[in-house]
Amino acid sequence: MPKNNTFKNSILFTLAGTLLLCTSCNTPIKEKEIAPPPVDPIEGVWELSHFYHLANGDTLITDTSKVQHKIYLDGHVIWNTNPAEDASEWHGYGTYTFKNDTITEVLTSMSYSMKSDINTYIIPIERTENSYKQVNTYSHNDTIFHNIEIYKRLN
Repeated sequence: MPKNNTFKNSILFTLAGTLLLCTSCNTPIKEKEIAPPPVDPIEGVWELSHFYHLANGDTLITDTSKVQHKIYLDGHVIWNTNPAEDASEWHGYGTYTFKNDTITEVLTSMSYSMKSDINTYIIPIERTENSYKQVNTYSHNDTIFHNIEIYKRLN
């Protein structure tokens, strides 16, 4: 009889182990929730809606017909505009980062008219969900110029 009890005990032990294993396997395991990557608020297609050119605070040009686009996608930027009246072309491609309402563009390919020793542009912006304004400031001789560009989101 002792052998019979040993056999029964091993079967009971095996069944109890199997039951325990099955119930623990059927317990749903909460998977670690992976948050989607943060959406870059500047990512998308943008079209220039207003352009202002100022010299020493005086408005020289107001233009709402200028065609210009910027596309920000996955850390890349492409920028284009219609050719100027003198037929010069203005466009560029490169990478960008966006942090603290500042876009930093590093152009790696650009039209001849844009070639210079400067290929990094640090652009502070003011933005809403569907528009942003950038002000590019530069000086020539004793005059301080501001190009104000207002973009609207297309997508």
